[in-house]
Amino acid sequence: MGSWQLRVFLAARVLSTLGDQVLQFAVPLIIYTATGSVSLAGFAFLVEWLPRLSSLPLAGVLSDRFGGRRVYAASDSVRAVACLLTVLALGRWPGHTFGLTATLMALCAFCYAQTFIALESTIPQLVPKEDLPKAQGVLQIINSGSGVFGPAAGGLMLLWVSPTQLLWVSGVAFAVGACGVPALRGLSPLTPDVPASTDGPASADVPAAADSPGAARTADVVRRSVLGDLRVGVRSLAAAPILLSLVGLTMVANLMVGFAMATGAALTIGRFHQHDTVFATLQITVGVFSVGTLLLLSRLRRHLSIYRIGVLSFLLSAVGAALIGVAPLFALYVLGYGLCLGMTGLFNVFIRVERLHWIAPAERGRVISLIVLLNQSTLPLAGGLVALIGGRVSVQWLFLAVAALAWPAYALLLRPLRTQAMTARPADPAPVAVAVPVAS
Repeated sequence: MGSWQLRVFLAARVLSTLGDQVLQFAVPLIIYTATGSVSLAGFAFLVEWLPRLSSLPLAGVLSDRFGGRRVYAASDSVRAVACLLTVLALGRWPGHTFGLTATLMALCAFCYAQTFIALESTIPQLVPKEDLPKAQGVLQIINSGSGVFGPAAGGLMLLWVSPTQLLWVSGVAFAVGACGVPALRGLSPLTPDVPASTDGPASADVPAAADSPGAARTADVVRRSVLGDLRVGVRSLAAAPILLSLVGLTMVANLMVGFAMATGAALTIGRFHQHDTVFATLQITVGVFSVGTLLLLSRLRRHLSIYRIGVLSFLLSAVGAALIGVAPLFALYVLGYGLCLGMTGLFNVFIRVERLHWIAPAERGRVISLIVLLNQSTLPLAGGLVALIGGRVSVQWLFLAVAALAWPAYALLLRPLRTQAMTARPADPAPVAVAVPVAS
């Protein structure tokens, strides 16, 4: 971890991750201010999250076949060019704002999955085994911090620039992320960048020709391996009812989060007639509140178990969704919005710590990847529901519906865990605080 090249790469990764969060903040705002349509804002959220989830299996195959470094550099380069071209296109064809920005989000979402998996496969090859916990801790700090400070930075910049100009910021950040990859060339991989094929050793940097028999057999092995890992994950998940309960709870929690993220700009500007700078201030405030709840975690643990903290955070998120649903005043909406998003970090701590007790270490990666896929599946669902219903009825009814769903989820899934949950016991391992509002 002391190598300056690796530090340069991680610094570039910080900017790249912040660029992704700024993009997620900017696009729904651009679409709503240009179209005034809640449905289109919700559809943009669907377009943003669906490619992220659907491309995860492909991301592993690409990283294995072409090497994590190549995939990472190519994905961030594509995102940088896409952002810059979209800004230019919006200036020339302002009447096509939705189509241009939705295409940008779909492309960037696909590339995000590639960079995420490529990074996970590259870092263990560059860091000694004894430094892996420290490296993973640094990456967790980067991911968690960007989830809070990316939208906050985007909101702050709105005080001086228009939402469309935020795409320049994201594009430059992605470009810097791609430029950080060459810094790794001076580092010798501890293991080959591309695993050897079944027919013999392969070069670490040059993949086999696509039309060669060896490449075809390697691709077939990779494909079977992905399907086999998926089957193992399904069997392990199905054999652990407590994991299924955690997945069900998280899907409900993410449905609340998805509604809040998909409609935040529309409700602030359209329903409550606030300026976009007020929406920026709201994002900053919620980000600070999210960090504050996590900073209180060690103090809360003196009086409450992780399980009880999870229960409290889930119920407060549901209360926040209900407040958004009934809010006649902007101040009440702000309170609900803050609870709905700000408490999810504590709930995330609970589910991450609890599930580790129920997954065999040898199957941890396969099961957790499946769990994350299921957990986050309700995010594009939230965008789809807003797109379908938002133009016909008030989207506040959606918050009332998901808040009503949260209470039977608590009664049927969360409360019964009290007698089984390892985190309900007096002693449990110290969790890693996660500030990202989306539970995984």
